[in-house]
Amino acid sequence: MSEISFKRDASFDKCPSCKAVGKLRRSRAQSVYEQVVKKLGFFNYFRCRDCGWRGSRLSFGFNKASLKTILIYLFLMLTTAVVVKFVLQKIALK
Repeated sequence: MSEISFKRDASFDKCPSCKAVGKLRRSRAQSVYEQVVKKLGFFNYFRCRDCGWRGSRLSFGFNKASLKTILIYLFLMLTTAVVVKFVLQKIALK
């Protein structure tokens, strides 16, 4: 089974403000809202060492195989929902 997503280290990304590569470092959550967002695990907060930019970056990425797997699961869920709706309508008519 293919892995759906992979955890990535955003500290090697480019800074959105100054475009410097590898200058982002982890930053602590400053408010209750940021703590909740960070606990969910999808975003982490970073600060640029060069320009001082501070913001959140997505901590998960998707590759081609994982997108294919996600699309297959979505197709299966939609197909199942249509079949269940059809069966329930047939039962309701009796």
